[in-house]
Amino acid sequence: MTNPEHKRKSLSTPEPEEPTTQPQSNYVTPRGKKQKPSVVIQDKGQPPSSADIRTPTIQRSGTSRAYSSRLSTTEHILTERHAEAHDHYERRLDKDDDSILSLTEPLDRKLKGIAEEIIEKAALFMESYLRTVSVNSGESADGMSDAIKPRPDSPMQLSNTPTDPSMSTQRADNTSDNSALLKEKLDEANKWISWTSSSKEKNMYGPIGAFIKYVALVVKEKLTSLADPSSGNGRGCRLVLPSTKSDYNPPDADDTMRIDMGLVGAKINSPVEANNGRVLYYKVIAVLEAKRKGDDDGFRDAFEQLDIYTRQMYQQQHNLRFAWGITVSGTHVRVCHFGPNRAKSSRLMDISKPEGRKAFIKVLVHWSLCEESQLGRDPTMEYLRDLNCWQIACPDEAGSMGEGADVKYYYFTTVSCQADRLFGRHTRCFLATDIRPTAVISDNNPLRPKFVIKDSWAFSKRNASEDTRDEVRSLEKVKVCLLAKAAERDIIIPKIEVGGRVSFMRNGGWIEDNTDTLYGRGKLVTDKAGDVSGLGELAEDNADTVRGPGKLAEDNADDVNEPGEARSDDDLYFRAHRRIVMEPIGEPLRSTTSVAEFVTVVCDVMRCHNAFVNDCGILHRDISPNNILVFRGADGIARGMLIDLDCAIDIDQEKREKREGRHTSLDDWESMLCVICWFATLGTISGKRRGDEELAELPIAAWRQESTAKMLTAKSYAFDTPKLFKSTIVNHFKPEGVAGSTGDKSDKIGGGTVGKPDENELLKRLAISIHKCLFQNRRLSPDCYGTFEKPKHVELERRDLSFEELESDELESDELDGLTSASLPMVNPFKERAEKCETISKQLLEIVDKYWKYAMALQK
Repeated sequence: MTNPEHKRKSLSTPEPEEPTTQPQSNYVTPRGKKQKPSVVIQDKGQPPSSADIRTPTIQRSGTSRAYSSRLSTTEHILTERHAEAHDHYERRLDKDDDSILSLTEPLDRKLKGIAEEIIEKAALFMESYLRTVSVNSGESADGMSDAIKPRPDSPMQLSNTPTDPSMSTQRADNTSDNSALLKEKLDEANKWISWTSSSKEKNMYGPIGAFIKYVALVVKEKLTSLADPSSGNGRGCRLVLPSTKSDYNPPDADDTMRIDMGLVGAKINSPVEANNGRVLYYKVIAVLEAKRKGDDDGFRDAFEQLDIYTRQMYQQQHNLRFAWGITVSGTHVRVCHFGPNRAKSSRLMDISKPEGRKAFIKVLVHWSLCEESQLGRDPTMEYLRDLNCWQIACPDEAGSMGEGADVKYYYFTTVSCQADRLFGRHTRCFLATDIRPTAVISDNNPLRPKFVIKDSWAFSKRNASEDTRDEVRSLEKVKVCLLAKAAERDIIIPKIEVGGRVSFMRNGGWIEDNTDTLYGRGKLVTDKAGDVSGLGELAEDNADTVRGPGKLAEDNADDVNEPGEARSDDDLYFRAHRRIVMEPIGEPLRSTTSVAEFVTVVCDVMRCHNAFVNDCGILHRDISPNNILVFRGADGIARGMLIDLDCAIDIDQEKREKREGRHTSLDDWESMLCVICWFATLGTISGKRRGDEELAELPIAAWRQESTAKMLTAKSYAFDTPKLFKSTIVNHFKPEGVAGSTGDKSDKIGGGTVGKPDENELLKRLAISIHKCLFQNRRLSPDCYGTFEKPKHVELERRDLSFEELESDELESDELDGLTSASLPMVNPFKERAEKCETISKQLLEIVDKYWKYAMALQK
């Protein structure tokens, strides 16, 4: 999330008539009036659907999270994404699941009947024409199914006949011209239907596009010929068309990969042959990936590329709840559905056979007539064309939107956090105001945001009243326990305005938006109280199971509470779509402009973390760069704020459960040390960070590997001893602070008054002090030293050390040489330290308090 003053990058669009917006910093405004939904949310004006998507310019703060604090060469990113896609194919894909095809059946009974009629007509005309072509060429038509074989005495026709009273209105176009165009498309599509793997892949694109256009022509003819146009041209109807350009890199992509074809929605009266060029990820309904071979390898390769493309859709479409895709391997077509937890693919549809062609026609027709929500779009978000901004519905009281609950509307033009992963919480943040604009938003009349709206799909229990790990509950607890004390403690905390689960109108009732709804198992909000024991009751939401050996925290917000292994459909984790409105607005951690600012912010965050633990009984469990914000008050001083309690737990409940290897505060401190080391090496000053090539040569680059196990091993190695920590990490911190004279050790950390302080020394000593307190704490037993299991040490005579001795960077681990024996039992230092968690946490707080005061003085 970013402050409106902070520099951001706009996503340009090709529609010049849509004015761009550039929010300014004066965003404090009075609260607006509540609005109760008298009708379904999407009825207040059709959102920018796939059928009419004239995209407003969305201000996107900086880049996606994939680039915020990591090694980001294009080669590295693509290597990582390909490895991840292969893992998804092996572990996250449910194959041959035709249940996903029913998810886009039109919900309206009248439209459902129209869809069935279009499907039959399109299949009949196609098979009639292909049979004629086959006979004329001397080929046998015996392969055609009896269900779609034309009678010898029946004419080939698609247009409505005068004998059908329900279809008496003739379309404006000439029927014979339309039939000629249909045959033209089928002639081209037949090259795909009769495809052989010896042909080149690029020769598939045109015939596949012709097949899709053929179906669009049939849909268009039917919907424009209805006696009641509103039933065919209302909400939810569109033409599904292929992008004019094939094998191209979308302009809004953050990589160099080229998609084979993008499918988009167009208005019913749009020309099928309209040139839509290189369609943006922001606009596509689905991406189609084709491979010339029809074997399993072809499907695997197509799916893995589709996996990478679909994550781009999530990143660019801020109102996307789930995504669709199509793989083509030879003549084999599969439809793919990507939800928050898993991907599913249908059984293959072989378009070389009549039943396969009809099945694919059915998919395209359903996509043409279903509602936008069935294509993955969020019906509670609406683009207001007359104001050039987005409207988003939020619960106006704790709980869900729906029966008996108020809904309040907010307005935004800025997306400050994008979903950049295929699976996970898909967290997005919008900078919004609760005051409806009175004039068109433009550069001269910018929207002034006051709140941050967090939109995510978090693991939950079906019954909201039993969901003890609900972030809304945690934030409410923080508000009660800390809001009055925040000024006295001099800490910045997130303040919740309101939050709850998202619901929307469907079939005359409110339905909660969750993973059950995505897969067609959703229930009305009024019925959900009885649904408390279904599948996926949060199962074992255990962050520790995926952290690997040594429990060195992975600073990856989206993967913290992901399942450790592939799950079947019977035990899918349940996720609820949640929306939270809070303040204040902050900037990302990468926005710091000096070492002093960075040190202040990270120390602030751990001071806030300590308050969460001791005052609220809440353990955060997800310290990462994305969850640290920089807040600047009227005095301009940078302060730190800890956000995102999706993974937080109630400490007392955790102790009652007595789980082995449970997460402790020290795990969060380890995560913060990783953040400090990464930014200190990369560079803490915005705009002056190390380049990709230089960073790739440093030892810390091993922290960004495709294998989680290898990455954790690299971190464990670097943190094991003071010597290794200094040689592999600290010695490579980027010099960027204000240099100055130095006196003795106390002078360097603010204890004296000699000369001007050295900011580089400040950051190094902070990292060394935290590391030594965690991994080489001489107030504790040597059993607590290091990161790897080792033989139990004999007891040493210990003494209490002064603060200065504790934080000293002198390396004294050699005193342990010769004190071990192979006959002694092995001990796990993490387990040993967990038992001393309270003692070590107090020491760590002393360290950050001292460095925080010194860094604050430097800012002033």
